[in-house]
Amino acid sequence: MITLQEFFQKCEYLPGRLQNHQSKEGFINEFREVFGSKEAKNAWNVVYAFVCEKKIPRVKGKSNVVYIGKTEWELRHRYLPYADKFISLFNWPFFSYVIEHYGVIRIAYLLLDKKDIKQAETDLLKDYYKQHKEPPPHNAQRR
Repeated sequence: MITLQEFFQKCEYLPGRLQNHQSKEGFINEFREVFGSKEAKNAWNVVYAFVCEKKIPRVKGKSNVVYIGKTEWELRHRYLPYADKFISLFNWPFFSYVIEHYGVIRIAYLLLDKKDIKQAETDLLKDYYKQHKEPPPHNAQRR
């Protein structure tokens, strides 16, 4: 089992930040830069988290984790082709609000063996829920 604390002790971050909350075009360009990086291309078999600068109040406590996910593909392949679609009716208002009120968003990731990815994501989501009595904000959103 991996905890959030262990994840953040071992994780790496993609270069760049998502910080433009004033225009969709600016955000999309930053999104393409972050997920178009060589690091995103080399990040296969990962669990990852979108993490903002300041902590967001939760049912119990506060956390700067906005989303937890996994992919067997490279992070670049997981998100880059969908940059325009990522700024949907649900995503744009959500991420622009988070950035405006809680600061820039970075992408943390941890390389794992393919066989461990699904369980690691489950472990991280369970640990988050245990700490905050609800899922991370974007995991809870309906799309």
